[in-house]
Amino acid sequence: MDLPNVQPQRDARTGIVTMDGEPMVFHCNHYNRFLQLVVEDCHYIKREPILTQSAMDVARRQLTAHFINQPELSRAERLAYAQAVYQYCGFGNLPLADLPVSHHGYQLVESHSHYGQALRLNYGKRGWPGEFFDVGFAMGALAAVDNQAVTGKIFDDAISMGNTTTTLQLTPEQTPLSSSLKMPELKLPIGASLIPEREIGRHIDEAGIIAAVCSLPLFGNNEGLIPAFGVNLTRHYADYYNLVSFRFEKALEQALSTHRYLGEMLWYEYPSLFFYKDKFSHLQGRALGSTLLVEAGHICGFNTMGGIMRSDAWYQLIVPQLQSREDWLSGIVACINALGWGVWRIIELIPNERLVVRAWYPYESLGHLRHFGPADHPIDYLMVGIASSLMNLLYNADITTKPDLTLEFYYQVNRSKQGFWGRQTACVAMGDAFSEVVVERAVL
Repeated sequence: MDLPNVQPQRDARTGIVTMDGEPMVFHCNHYNRFLQLVVEDCHYIKREPILTQSAMDVARRQLTAHFINQPELSRAERLAYAQAVYQYCGFGNLPLADLPVSHHGYQLVESHSHYGQALRLNYGKRGWPGEFFDVGFAMGALAAVDNQAVTGKIFDDAISMGNTTTTLQLTPEQTPLSSSLKMPELKLPIGASLIPEREIGRHIDEAGIIAAVCSLPLFGNNEGLIPAFGVNLTRHYADYYNLVSFRFEKALEQALSTHRYLGEMLWYEYPSLFFYKDKFSHLQGRALGSTLLVEAGHICGFNTMGGIMRSDAWYQLIVPQLQSREDWLSGIVACINALGWGVWRIIELIPNERLVVRAWYPYESLGHLRHFGPADHPIDYLMVGIASSLMNLLYNADITTKPDLTLEFYYQVNRSKQGFWGRQTACVAMGDAFSEVVVERAVL
């Protein structure tokens, strides 16, 4: 069966990209695997349900919305659309199309899985299969197609475990399916819709850069993967990241409140925390979880933004517009504004010293407001990590020389005692009109 076309929609004013009303954002395999490992490596919370349930929730909600708008679709056409979404977004080649109705369950075999292959970048062999997004998506898809609850299991012979395929077992449940999920209402703070014009780097054609990035063939190939800029991309569910991050944060806060020595134990379980423990003295309580989530942003910024700034497309389209070293930041922010993350603006830039970035419609704040309501602390962790990495890339890594973005180089650049560190000073989820991050060199 030929798979149907998938049509994302981009709001040019807000920078938000949607698919059947579901906000979608680009992220790379390095961010995806590290965020999953942040959740997986904490042995004091229920880890797997956070990952699987979050995937099921967003997939079911998006597909249900599509099927409501096209009630004439047959079951086979619904399954084909679900498979097309999965492949288009770069998640792999999940064979959902033409599954027969079965009361005993289904086995799906993937020969390519974004998460399976991403997790193989880790050191050492995993102790359990890690395609939690894959099985969660499949559960959500079948729930949306058949209006029936489904459980899922990943067999040990998985790509993430070093094998050539991943097998998923899906079993229909007799219990009734909960009511259809709807996108929660979003109430923006006063003034949050007022996006200013750029003041820094105005000679750079941001609109042209955004149009060029949006015209790139950044969708799944025949294997359901998106190799680009030296990484594997996904056009992912923004609220998958939001649900995973904020559910993890809340679960960890609960665990810290009931396990007296958990904070000290986490420093040894997470190598990044152990490093930042020596670098900063504030790593206690909630700051432990937030530091891990910011570190995921550091890794994303180093690999994805660094990969873009090493690419042929960057040198062909953007470098000719740059008049100074600092223009590299204006150019990469223009690219960021094509990723569905909202609208970013550089407010202040002191070379090799300080960067102030603001974002309107930042997807993390919007997700928190939708699902958890107002926040009592800054929660735009990805933004903090990206902004920090941009300064580290430009002034510590000298990305203008096209260095190899190896893991060892990441440690050298982002974990240097002279490295840049971001702090969030305004947050849409807390009621501010924009989210703001200030990046400066770490003070030891």
